[in-house]
Amino acid sequence: MSAPLLAPLAATQDGAALDLLDRAFASDPTLGWYLFAERADFAQRRRAYLAAYQRLHRANGMPILAAWQAGQLVGAAYFSLTGQHPSAGSLEHIGQAIRQQCGADCLARLDQLLEAFEQQPSHSGSARIEFIAVAPDRQGRGIGSSLLSQTLTQLRQQGCQLVALETGEPRNLALYRRHGFAQSGHLTLAGLHQYYLQANC
Repeated sequence: MSAPLLAPLAATQDGAALDLLDRAFASDPTLGWYLFAERADFAQRRRAYLAAYQRLHRANGMPILAAWQAGQLVGAAYFSLTGQHPSAGSLEHIGQAIRQQCGADCLARLDQLLEAFEQQPSHSGSARIEFIAVAPDRQGRGIGSSLLSQTLTQLRQQGCQLVALETGEPRNLALYRRHGFAQSGHLTLAGLHQYYLQANC
C-alpha cells in the first residue's frame, strides 16, 4: 500500500479522529489504569475521556496531524509546541467533564500521572506528544513512524529544542528509540509501569 498522506486534521474530521483514537487505545495500559478498565462500562468512560481531551486540544489550538490512505483516516498525532499549555479555564472544564462522566477517582489517577510527568527532568518546558494513534488494522505498516517523523519535523520548524512523551505500552519503546528518544524516567504503580522519554528536536 502507498505511503500515507500526512496533513493537518480539519475540525470537520474530529468525529472520525475520535473513533480512531477510541479503537487505537482500546487496550492501552495507561488509559486502562486511570479509567479502571476492570470496571463495567470502561468503553464508555474511555470514549468520554478521549472526547473531552480532543475538545481541550482543539480549544487550545494545539496541532493535530492526520494520516490518510485511500481517502480513509488511518492515523493521527496530537501534540503541543514548546511552552504551549491549555488555558486554566479549559483545564477546569475537562476536569469537570472527567469527574462527571468517568468518576472522581479516575480524575484523581489522571492528576497523579500528570503531576508525575511534570516532575520529570526538563519536561515542564518542552514540547509534548500526547497521542500517536494508528488504526488497529493498519498497525505495523510504518504509519506511526511516518506520523512521529513528521511531528518531529514540525516541532523543529517551530524552534523546539526538546520533546517529551510518556507511555505505559512497552512495545512502543522501540519505535520511539528509533526516532531518537531515550528513557528519562519511569513510574511504577500497582497495575501500571509508565515510561518517560525525551528527545532533542
